[in-house]
Amino acid sequence: MTEPTSAAVGAALGAGLMAALGIEPQPLFGALVGACLGFSFAAPTGRARAAVVFTSVVLCCSLFGSWLAVRYLGGDPASRTVAACALGIWFHPALGAAIDRLPRAVDALLRRLGVGE
Repeated sequence: MTEPTSAAVGAALGAGLMAALGIEPQPLFGALVGACLGFSFAAPTGRARAAVVFTSVVLCCSLFGSWLAVRYLGGDPASRTVAACALGIWFHPALGAAIDRLPRAVDALLRRLGVGE
């Protein structure tokens, strides 16, 4: 495929995925900005892990921020965008810290259950 065709196919697939997940553009952009700001507070990691964490933070925060804004803030577009942005700032370092601590927590749980001694 030529470059413009590949770009068009990628844009169409991305738009289809966002529509299937129910993600609106405004909260997605807010979560993207928040995740970029939160990325500066996160611990340094490798490229692949950073890409996976960043993508998951943006998608989760746009959905959860929209839900929180609809549930508690009236649901107007500005409140959905601000809620997604605020969650992105906080959630990115929190998710990175949780992923860092997960192997030790699983090992401690297995030892407590008597497995792997």
